[in-house]
Amino acid sequence: MELLLTTTYTLFFIFIIHRMKFFEIEGISKRTLSVLFVLKILFGVMLWGIYTFYYTDRSTADIYKYFDDSKIIFDSLKQHPQHFFRMLLGIYNNTPEFQPYYEQMNYWARKIDGSIYNDSHTIIRFNAFVRIFSLGYYNVHTVFICFLSFVGLTGIYRTFFAVLKDKKQELLFAVYLLPSVLFWGSGVLKEGLILFALGLVIHYTNRLFNAKAIVICFVMALLLALSKFYVWLAIVPSLLLLIWTNKSGNSKSVLKYLLIVFVIALVGLNIDRFTSVQNPLVTLSQKQIEFKQLAQGNFTDAYHKPIPIAGSMIVIDTLEPTLSSLVKNSPKALLNTFFRPYPWEVKSPLMLLAGGENIIILLFILLCIVYHKPLSTVHWEYVLFCVSFVIIQFVIIGETTPVIGAIARYKVPALPFLLISFLFILDKDKMLKGFPFMKKLLSQ
Repeated sequence: MELLLTTTYTLFFIFIIHRMKFFEIEGISKRTLSVLFVLKILFGVMLWGIYTFYYTDRSTADIYKYFDDSKIIFDSLKQHPQHFFRMLLGIYNNTPEFQPYYEQMNYWARKIDGSIYNDSHTIIRFNAFVRIFSLGYYNVHTVFICFLSFVGLTGIYRTFFAVLKDKKQELLFAVYLLPSVLFWGSGVLKEGLILFALGLVIHYTNRLFNAKAIVICFVMALLLALSKFYVWLAIVPSLLLLIWTNKSGNSKSVLKYLLIVFVIALVGLNIDRFTSVQNPLVTLSQKQIEFKQLAQGNFTDAYHKPIPIAGSMIVIDTLEPTLSSLVKNSPKALLNTFFRPYPWEVKSPLMLLAGGENIIILLFILLCIVYHKPLSTVHWEYVLFCVSFVIIQFVIIGETTPVIGAIARYKVPALPFLLISFLFILDKDKMLKGFPFMKKLLSQ
């Protein structure tokens, strides 16, 4: 039955890809898009297989933690449908009558809480909603999350295709085919929802000046903030720069960006002085403490068994809730996020995937630097857009995450933007003269 449902929904979403105007992209056929979508599903099923038959502890596997908790919400639909919809939508669902549901869930509440929304709620609610269609079969959820992720990636592709038409094959690889994006971005995880919201908010921000785009941007920005708050935080300066340059032209992009960052930093670092919102530096420091405790085995799992020490744990500098500590730790945080795992740290097939991908990305960056365009012809507003998002996200991840495996997964939403930023610098004609054998592969 699971195979039948999974195949049926796959064909249904392929039909949507062929019918929706959103997927009409110059230079890419609907057949190619369908193949890319099916490839994502295959990687999603591969992730399910690894965490079902290789890493068999269901209580610690993220693909199952939120999926299993969602059943508690879904089961309320038969007896108390009003409870189901209130928990699903988050409407007046914190009253005592809902406590019995939450007490049965293992990951609705977290061990250490700050003032930021618990983003586990979003993926649990997504799974509870999809259970209406899946009959509880896991890989139906894989198909649904793959489609949402694919929509988001297509939004990213459409945004940058307009200015990278001469590099559409390279852009396609950067957006759809990076191994980590295919693997982690195709599982029933927060990354799928992040890519969905991120792609659409960028795509519609680029065409913001109509009512439809404004509504979609607002909804997707909210979903992004509820799925992973620091990703929303990292993309805000880029979005503001995009709006400003679209409205006033791309001259003085660097100055505009610096002004945006200054204002955001000024407001953000003092937000606790005039609101009840916790200072973001305190939040980052708390997140680091929480993650260190988890990595060191100081927590128990859903079945009250001690969580083992993380096999890929690394030492990161203690982050104090001060700007000076953040700045001091940032270079090492960036290095950890960019380059690890180092070759000698690879201990598993998943780490081998991340390490091999790092090497590919570094070689690509070197290629773009060697065969760069005249700097005066570069679209610096788009380079700034991508680089800003990557660096802010990489710093946050590196400052708070002491586990290499988690770093490799958390940086997935930023990886396409890292490659895209260097595509703007690359002189393709110059590169093809240096590597003539690539002409047939990358011919337009």
